Amino acid sequence: MDTETISGAASTIASLLMILGLLTGLAFLARRLKGRIPGSKASGKTPVSILSSRPLGGQHSLVIAEADGQRLLLGVSRGGISLITRLDAHE
Repeated sequence: MDTETISGAASTIASLLMILGLLTGLAFLARRLKGRIPGSKASGKTPVSILSSRPLGGQHSLVIAEADGQRLLLGVSRGGISLITRLDAHE
């Protein structure tokens, strides 16, 4: 191999390493800023919060959850989650 081929290969490898480093940096920034960009789906606040939970025995329970400012009474079992009713703010 002549020095021109070695120099070209080294230049190509250096360019690839720079692109890989740039992509890694952009991926890191995207993960750090996730939820802080206006209009993004992942906002800083939790969209659903569990306010209370009461086991009913076995693998069944009642859960009061809040989503989008609404309180919901949910039935939770091994088979899934069912909406029982929407609760008023004073209930």
